[in-house]
Amino acid sequence: MADIATPEFLDELKSLYPTPVNYVDGDWFLAAGIAFSSSNCPEGIPCVLRYALEDLNKLPDTSDEDRRLLVRKMRDGIFKSGMISGYPKAINALASLYEATPEVLRDTETLRDSSRSQQEIDAAGQAYFDSTYGDTAAVVQPMLRSIYPDLEHFTIKLGYGYVYAFLEVTSAKETSFSMISALIPNDTPRQVEWHLTGAVRNGATVEEVRAVREIALRIAIKAGVHLKHEVPDI
Repeated sequence: MADIATPEFLDELKSLYPTPVNYVDGDWFLAAGIAFSSSNCPEGIPCVLRYALEDLNKLPDTSDEDRRLLVRKMRDGIFKSGMISGYPKAINALASLYEATPEVLRDTETLRDSSRSQQEIDAAGQAYFDSTYGDTAAVVQPMLRSIYPDLEHFTIKLGYGYVYAFLEVTSAKETSFSMISALIPNDTPRQVEWHLTGAVRNGATVEEVRAVREIALRIAIKAGVHLKHEVPDI
């Protein structure tokens, strides 16, 4: 399905997202890569990467650090999205991304600090969960605990603690964008609604959130994903 990720379609997707001061902060490519992954169309990801790198290379004073940050954002966003779309899809997507990434831009060491204590990871997870859910955290977290205590433990300490709360590459709002871009092709409107609002709590503008929603929705439709439910808006 790489043929759906045409330059014309990518032009369309990029145009949906507000133009940033710095290209690497224009998260259309992050949303697009994750939506292709969640739509089970990993072949589209190299097209997004090449398009975005070509855009970046046209700008004056672009460095390898700029290019590396762009690749890292896509890589970390897809890794985070695996919590939602499933790691088989994320593995396929990351493999496609890796194969298309110039060797100089590939990471060979972990980005997350493996020396952090479990207490630090737990605290970071709780903080990011609370930031994402705001006042509703007091309802959602007990709900997770009541339906299956192991789910709450996993969500806070591993999902949010180890995976989501690492914000040095993908920021708080970009992590929310990763969730939204994975949830829409997954056809889970309840969680989409949660995270559209959560993205605003994490620093995104409504315009940015609507752009990410639309990018993910257009990719899902283009990839042939059958959506049984209406996608919430904000």
